[in-house]
Amino acid sequence: MKQPTAMLASCVLALMAVVPGANLSGQEALSSRDSVIHLLQRATYGPRPGDILRVEALGIQAWLDEQMRPGSIESPGLRARLEAFPAASMEIDELLAEYPPGQILQPVREMVADGSLSQEERRAVQRQLAERGPGRIPGDLVSSRLTRAVYGERQLEEMMNAFWFDHFNVFFGKGAVRWLVGDYERSAIRPHVFGKFEDMVLATARHPAMLFYLDNFRSVAPDSSLTAQQRRRTMARRGRRAQPRPEEARRRRAGLNENYARELMELHTLGVDGGYTQDDIVAVARILTGWTFQPFRRDRMMAGMQATLENGIVLVPTANYEGVYRFRFRPELHDAGEKTVMGHRFRRGNGEEEGVELIRMLARHPSTGRHIATQLATRFVSDDPPKALVDRLANVFMESDGDLAAVTRALFTSPEFYSPDVVGSRTKSPFTLVASTLRLTEARVSNPRVLVTQLRTLGEAPYLAEPPTGYEESSENWASSGSMLNRMNFAAAIASGSIRGVRLDGRALLERVRNLDDDRLEGMARLLLPAGDSCELLGLIRDDLEADPAPW
Repeated sequence: MKQPTAMLASCVLALMAVVPGANLSGQEALSSRDSVIHLLQRATYGPRPGDILRVEALGIQAWLDEQMRPGSIESPGLRARLEAFPAASMEIDELLAEYPPGQILQPVREMVADGSLSQEERRAVQRQLAERGPGRIPGDLVSSRLTRAVYGERQLEEMMNAFWFDHFNVFFGKGAVRWLVGDYERSAIRPHVFGKFEDMVLATARHPAMLFYLDNFRSVAPDSSLTAQQRRRTMARRGRRAQPRPEEARRRRAGLNENYARELMELHTLGVDGGYTQDDIVAVARILTGWTFQPFRRDRMMAGMQATLENGIVLVPTANYEGVYRFRFRPELHDAGEKTVMGHRFRRGNGEEEGVELIRMLARHPSTGRHIATQLATRFVSDDPPKALVDRLANVFMESDGDLAAVTRALFTSPEFYSPDVVGSRTKSPFTLVASTLRLTEARVSNPRVLVTQLRTLGEAPYLAEPPTGYEESSENWASSGSMLNRMNFAAAIASGSIRGVRLDGRALLERVRNLDDDRLEGMARLLLPAGDSCELLGLIRDDLEADPAPW
């Protein structure tokens, strides 16, 4: 490394990647400054230079008031940055048109594979296919979220959006979810992070991304009101023959699917010890039969929608995707019989309203309040959260009828949150590590897409968690030796400028360091590790530098 600044940044950044923060457990209470730093470390993607002084002057309560009105917060320049990732803001029908399903592009792929094109033509066509394939979507989605986290002023909204997305996780890699997940986050998660919990549960339950991911769109009551004979008559009235389906497809579609019902109770609302039984899960699955969406009918649309290759250009036919993958309740697939869930009776014949009634009942249950309180406390306070805090948050949840703004405020103003015992007790998640490093150093990022690979290596690329649980609430998962090595490699790569498109401004860093302390190492530590006593840490760095001195 040629610059002294890069040497110092590398030392401190590499250790910052390992050390979660200062441990202040010996103190009786946090100072005002330490409280602000702790809040910004947990409720934002890390403080930038100047943020600590600003929040100290504003006050924690006023800062929370400001952050919980995200619509009133301006983020200068953010909109222009986000325009570089168009797929992240496209509607579902726009995504399908721009990045069509593989079957539409298949004829051109076959031409590439059959050897009829020259090597130059094949490469050109492969580039076009890659640009039009849905594999382009996650790069824009992840880059958009990272850009909001690094450059956006609505920091608390971003943190809570990430938390609730994990709570109601859907996996980008499962089939149609790749065209649906952006809209899912925009319409079912983000608008409700400071709203009513039951509204968020209902929005996620109705969204095609969740319906597809947990297979509820396949769930059909075997004894639904529409008998097999009625179905055949209905098909005939619509001018279509009721063709027999393959045996496997018939099995998939011909009965209840309990996947979503189980996760709705176990993960989304009541929790694993929420007091329900297997019979309750079956009843919930019966209630939610008929909750599906307008499908993409490949069998009818494919014939006239095949891509072609003309003069080396891949041409994709224009198609009308309006209404595709939108929520739809189909009463003919619904179990219209009477059901009972946890002692609550659902009368027969109420159709879609049964599902709405069910979701509101589950969202308001005391077990749900405790489950949500435990998850929030685990994510933002400690892997083993104080019982008093969980009790307080659960009470606020119940008393406010699931008002997430009230619960969020209670979390970040509770005495347990500001206990010296919890300061520095969590290891940052990989996404938070990347975002906070870029914010704290004010690194220049010309293309956030290059960081998607880094996030995958570190183990937390948004939208790519396969299980319904999403990424871990606890930080223990991020503290293995392998994870630590990856973090140190990332920090060293940032500091040395070896990540293409990401650069530290060495001169600006050095200027800020000089303003903090004449000793450059002391100043760098105060800049990058603002909380607590870093004497022991600096001692280790000084010993290392003495053992292997730099030429300067």
